[in-house]
Amino acid sequence: MSESVLHRLKSMASDAERVQTELLLSLVKRNADTEYGRRFDFSGIDSLEDYRRRVPLTSWKDYDNAVSRMIQGEDNILTSERIVYYCISSGLADEPKFIPLTSADINTQKRYSIDCVNETIEDYFNAAGTGISDKHIFYIGEFFRTGMPDGTMSGVRTGAPYRLLEESGELDFSAFTAPKEVLFPEKLDDMLYMKLRFALADRAVNAIHGIFVNKIVGLLEHLQKNWDQYLEDISTGRVSEHFNISDEWKEYIESRLPADPERARELKSIVPGDGEKLALKIWPGLKYVCVSGGGIFARYMNRLRKYTGPDIPVHYFVYSTAESNLAVALDMNTADRYTLIPDAAFFEFLPVGAGRMTEPLASWEVKKGEEYELYVTTLSGLYRYSVQDIVRIEDFYGNMPVISVSYRTNQIMNLAEEHLTTRQMAEACDELGKRMGTRVTEYCMDADKEGELPRYTVYIETEMGRSNNDAKCSMVLDAILKDHVSAYEKARSSGRLGQPFVITLRRGVFRSFGAYLSKNGYRMEQNRPLRIISNDDQREFFNRKSAL
Repeated sequence: MSESVLHRLKSMASDAERVQTELLLSLVKRNADTEYGRRFDFSGIDSLEDYRRRVPLTSWKDYDNAVSRMIQGEDNILTSERIVYYCISSGLADEPKFIPLTSADINTQKRYSIDCVNETIEDYFNAAGTGISDKHIFYIGEFFRTGMPDGTMSGVRTGAPYRLLEESGELDFSAFTAPKEVLFPEKLDDMLYMKLRFALADRAVNAIHGIFVNKIVGLLEHLQKNWDQYLEDISTGRVSEHFNISDEWKEYIESRLPADPERARELKSIVPGDGEKLALKIWPGLKYVCVSGGGIFARYMNRLRKYTGPDIPVHYFVYSTAESNLAVALDMNTADRYTLIPDAAFFEFLPVGAGRMTEPLASWEVKKGEEYELYVTTLSGLYRYSVQDIVRIEDFYGNMPVISVSYRTNQIMNLAEEHLTTRQMAEACDELGKRMGTRVTEYCMDADKEGELPRYTVYIETEMGRSNNDAKCSMVLDAILKDHVSAYEKARSSGRLGQPFVITLRRGVFRSFGAYLSKNGYRMEQNRPLRIISNDDQREFFNRKSAL
């Protein structure tokens, strides 16, 4: 890189108020003659105060119709710049949204989610005196070559810079274990088997990159469970019927990976057992993992550590939403600390508990230790837009906030003013597992309003599998929540909320839910774990599985 991205970020963060204000006013000026800009008189905005006075706080419903028109070919509606990519949201609760992105937005994303992350990792190893000369990256994600009817590229946010780099011929495929055809498949096929086969064939893997840690853990658990079948395929150079792989991909992989009995023998000397340091045994040169693993994913990090061992460094990647790439981790091994990027978006913060009549604060007005709902004005035409995340100000990098994500506003249970977050339920499930002599590996919850009192139905999966002691689990979970969540205890003691009902499921149900989603057309590149059931399809799936 000609310019250090870290140096650039540090310089901007030290003068954050000026950088943020100039970014906002440049976006307003650039888009003054758009339909949205004319509607809110962008041409008359010369200050942050003007912007706050003229432009309302927004959510997706304020843009749905405009984006539909843009997809149909209309331009100059939200932004004066050409849309080069439609980001498909990966939420499980609603119909997918198509977020328009400009090239300026995607180039900024590349600068921080690729260049800045790589620079941070390289600086870490250079400081340790080891360095990384050549990377052999086992990349867990894939970037499907999907597009809109007019040919504009579409896909998940993480894939946007890679798609543009690949299209321009600037992407170096030699750094990845999987070939181009596997990383950029033409169809929405499951690439898990192919990616694993190519990674297992590469003895020199020194990095694992993913998006969300639950997907890496799921892949390693799958490998552990199907260990013997993978070794057989490596030895013979074939794809066994054990794996549900299309004839097209069977032919592809058999032509690219011939029989390798020597590698199979090497791997056969590894006994997967409980998975302890399995990744490190397969790839002794593994140096680091790059993955989003904070917040609701923290429980998966413990499972990842089992496979990598405790000493493999982790870079916690970026904090990104479908709407914008917002923040980046600037340290190794530090979870839940993301520095907001001054030139990625204009940030506003509405104090938690404040009414909608309260004016959000700018980044230089927030206080350390406080929680806020995050609003952004993006480089691609969303204005004062709620990303539906509650963030906590952990520190400051220069004058730019360093945040953690507390919870999503659409990921809380509030049946009786208890406002229970998914993080609180995750911690309660961890404690439930300890008290019941097992480990809760997955959970999700539903609102049951059919009885005398509203209550939670909590589906859990444990290492022991299906239990005959759901009644005791229900009482124990209730006691844990009462002890640790004061609002929950008040709702229970006042008779406004019933005792939760815990249903243990057989092992593998949550994995089969992922397969169910994929089969029904959901894009699974960034599959976040389901935590709150939000529609009848999800409800019917878990009701059916609980009866088995």
